[in-house]
Amino acid sequence: MPEYTLGLFANMYPAFDGDYKGIFIRQMVTDFESLGVVVKKAVKTSHSTAGYIPFYFDSLCLSRDRGLDLIQAEYIPHSSLIPYLFGRRDIPLVLKFHGDDARIYPFSNPLNRHITRAMLKRAAYVITASEEMQKPLLAHGLDPDRCATVHTGVDTRFFTTGSREEARRLLGLSMEKTTFLFVGRLHPWKGIYEILEAARRCPNLDFVFVGPGVVPDHPQNCRFTGQLPPSVVRRWLTAADCFLLPTYTEAVPAAVMEAFACGIPAITSDAGGCPEIVEEGKNGLMVPARNAVALTSAIQWMTDNPSERPRMGIEARKTVCERYDHTILIKKLMTIHQDLITR
Repeated sequence: MPEYTLGLFANMYPAFDGDYKGIFIRQMVTDFESLGVVVKKAVKTSHSTAGYIPFYFDSLCLSRDRGLDLIQAEYIPHSSLIPYLFGRRDIPLVLKFHGDDARIYPFSNPLNRHITRAMLKRAAYVITASEEMQKPLLAHGLDPDRCATVHTGVDTRFFTTGSREEARRLLGLSMEKTTFLFVGRLHPWKGIYEILEAARRCPNLDFVFVGPGVVPDHPQNCRFTGQLPPSVVRRWLTAADCFLLPTYTEAVPAAVMEAFACGIPAITSDAGGCPEIVEEGKNGLMVPARNAVALTSAIQWMTDNPSERPRMGIEARKTVCERYDHTILIKKLMTIHQDLITR
């Protein structure tokens, strides 16, 4: 017998292996199914705006499905709009906020504020990807007794420690040079230009960027690989000395969790949920967002203290295994679901 049947709505879902859009949502679905939950999906796999037409049609059909025990929408209000308007009222609706849908969207204009408040009022429960994300939602009517922080987490058996020397040999990297790695979309909000400025200030260091997007002007010590499958991303994480994410806005970042699971420290900004995973001096360093000078100083410290990096890497993996392993978090989410269903 299945545990229960979940209707999942997500406007970002990977269309192929190596597609980063919503990859953590696909991991969540896989985890649910491995534990006996039946997941019926309405998902947008296309990157184009036109992809919303079939997505909303599928959402309408799924919203009325009589076989569901629970509905969960990822990203608000893009994925929750149809369940909110047409979803069954006899089963719980769970909203999951991932980042800008909590921090930026509700404050953009009065209409967005009204929509967010209506969604929160309708929801039986609210999930946020980081603790700090709940603060702006409280101003819009979030009930603190009907919310929890549950990140999707990371597969610590897949993203794990390995031979740095072997990974560097396979990737054709120098064994001597200190290498800093960024993984994610090449978007200004991720702090890309601050990393590029730091690279210009540190010509003796190597900087590698893994992920989709338009390659910006860059100094010679920067390398852009484009989008890569997870197995190759893991190899880059194993080969690197330190991970970089000087983001302007973020939940608890999945890329940092993956880096930590592979046993390397990180330098992140102090924005969003980064302080919830990065502990200054223990498993990484934090710098102010939009501050290339501070980022350069942190990069230089990591370079000048090579004996500290392995120690921080050990603590980094410990952090993820104890708090962000996907098997721990999916069971926490299932407990919330089952409690809602049996009320």
